[in-house]
Parts: sequence; C-alpha cells; structure tokens
Amino acid sequence: MTRRFPIVLVLAALAVTAFAAAPPTVMDIYLKLSPDALVLGGPGVWVTAHTDIAFSSVDGTSVALEGVEAVSVFADNRGQLVAKFRQADIEAIVSPPDATLTLTGLTVDGVRFAGTDTIRVMESKQK
Repeated sequence: MTRRFPIVLVLAALAVTAFAAAPPTVMDIYLKLSPDALVLGGPGVWVTAHTDIAFSSVDGTSVALEGVEAVSVFADNRGQLVAKFRQADIEAIVSPPDATLTLTGLTVDGVRFAGTDTIRVMESKQK
C-alpha cells in the first residue's frame, strides 16, 4: 500500500498542474451590430448588438462592446442576448472607414464569451 501512495500523489499533482496550466477558454458567439454603418455625429441614439447566446445564461452586468458598458441588456423574441450602447460612446472609439468591434462578457457560470463584427464608419456630411 505504501508503494501506491507516492504514485497517487504524483498523478494528483500532474492533474492539478494540467488544469492550472490550461489557457482560459472564450466561447465564440455570433454578433451583428446595428446600424451596420455609423455616421459620426449622425441622428442615431443607439448601437444595438444582436447575438446568438441565450440571455438567461449571461451575466448582464459583464456585457461590454470594446470596453463600453451596455446601457441595457435584454432577450429578443428568441431568448437571445441583445445589448444597447449609447451611439455617442461608440463614436468616441471608432474612426472611418470602418471599425471591428468585439462584444465581451461572462456567462452566469463564469465562462467568457466574445463575438466580433465590422461596421462602416463615415463622417457626417453636415458640418
């Protein structure tokens, strides 16, 4: 019995090391931003993020678009996460001709998720 004890300790240590060394996983989600063309200083109020992750599985306080916190998070008619951001906040971090933006967050189980979409960015013709 004493011969097996060191082997069990070594195996347990290897298992702990393997789990500790595993890189954090990020769940890839679908993201569609609306509008898909943003006019800087334009008439819009919101940038809306539509996803394919279940709203019930998301920690709504963790949802951000390029670090900008969501003003509102809710479920669409299919139960999937929708998040709204102030257009002025998004305009402050983008520039023409386009911007690739990543939505990030956590599930209620602590799993990171992320989705990316590219939108056109245009200067307003009115000055």
